[in-house]
Amino acid sequence: MSSCHEPERCRNVTTSEALSPNGRLKALTFRRLCPEEHSITTHVSILRANEELPDGNGNVFAYDNEIAIRVAWLNDEKLAVYTYVDSAKGTRIARAGNVAIEYSQIVETYLVSPVPGS
Repeated sequence: MSSCHEPERCRNVTTSEALSPNGRLKALTFRRLCPEEHSITTHVSILRANEELPDGNGNVFAYDNEIAIRVAWLNDEKLAVYTYVDSAKGTRIARAGNVAIEYSQIVETYLVSPVPGS
């Protein structure tokens, strides 16, 4: 008797949601988990505020690994995407409909307090 099992499907897990200032759109960051391929990818999508995240990749940004990412609306027509990695190494678009997308790489710095008496 052979053992058959249905492969576990890929699924999206939302990590953050940001509503545009006018409340019409939302930007979602999410991980796409694919157990069969042993992969986790990171994505960003812009959707209408009342829409659910569809199954699949992001419509604005995709990165072939799990990374820290954050989004913030600068105004109703501009979304900022912040991450510690070089976003140019992912798949990204500069505009989605009327929304311009700005990508920024965050650089960690070590701040040293001044030495007393120096």
